[in-house]
Amino acid sequence: MKTYTLICFFLALSLILCPLVAVEKSSQVISQEIIEEEKTDAKATTNADNTTVKVMSVASDNITEMSLKEYLLGVIAGEMNASYHEEALKAQIITAHTLLLYTKEHNTKDLKGADITDSYALHQAYITPEKQKEKWKDNYKANKEKIEKCIDEVINLTLQYDDEYICAVFHAISNGTTENATDVWGGSYPYLVSVSSVGDKLSPAYQSQVTFDKDEFKEKFKDSNLKFTDKPEKWIGEITRTDTGMVKSITICGKEFKGTDVRKLFDLRSSTFTCEYKNDDFVFTVNGYGHGVGMSQYGANYMAQQGFKYDEILKHYYKGVEIVEVGG
Repeated sequence: MKTYTLICFFLALSLILCPLVAVEKSSQVISQEIIEEEKTDAKATTNADNTTVKVMSVASDNITEMSLKEYLLGVIAGEMNASYHEEALKAQIITAHTLLLYTKEHNTKDLKGADITDSYALHQAYITPEKQKEKWKDNYKANKEKIEKCIDEVINLTLQYDDEYICAVFHAISNGTTENATDVWGGSYPYLVSVSSVGDKLSPAYQSQVTFDKDEFKEKFKDSNLKFTDKPEKWIGEITRTDTGMVKSITICGKEFKGTDVRKLFDLRSSTFTCEYKNDDFVFTVNGYGHGVGMSQYGANYMAQQGFKYDEILKHYYKGVEIVEVGG
């Protein structure tokens, strides 16, 4: 009788406890699902696709607010050939996004509430949808779809060095080797160092020439108080170069000028140039296009055509960087 009573007691107790255990396990599962949902929601809030960008037009000072995706499309349209390989376009998208974030953190100019300008000289180019249609004409839809597809794949990715966004500058074509930022601008940028970019020499726009007669040459230095002799072949003196061949300094009529300043004076495509006086003219022969620092766009496209992916391209041109998700 005692045995029967004990059996009944334990049976009754199990009927009470089993549902409680089931409820506790169920509660643990629900709590885990809530945690996972919270993680997902938290990740969603850092999704760069939800970000807006305020762009100031340097021509009008007007500020336009737009989605990050629209902004990146406008940058690529303004800065890169839409016919380039998708992996090169992705690399450019990531540099554009990173440069935007770097500018927001480091900009010292008065942007009147904007995040960045549309100037390629100050920051990076941006062209409106209307300008994109003018530029691409019948290829507008195809180019837009191609670039938007690339943006969707990498919109959350940025470049960092020591947990900081990098100054992700770029240029059209190097002289075959990119430049050390220190040689061009001074300062210290450990990720902006010289690397090979052999594909650039294959560009049909790799080399250019411009010619100035004696009077045009003199006119460029009208504010420099130079004393020009009657022997133009003697006007150009010593030229010093960086290890990559870029003109570091050039002496004109006894006065030394920076290569970058002479490039600006004569509107040369790069600071890698020679200058020869012949047939009463000064002939500049120029290699590359742009300041030469950071990623070469033509070089990136060449690497992509050889099978390199966007991350490999970026880590070639920006040394020691990490590709990191926004908010990651």
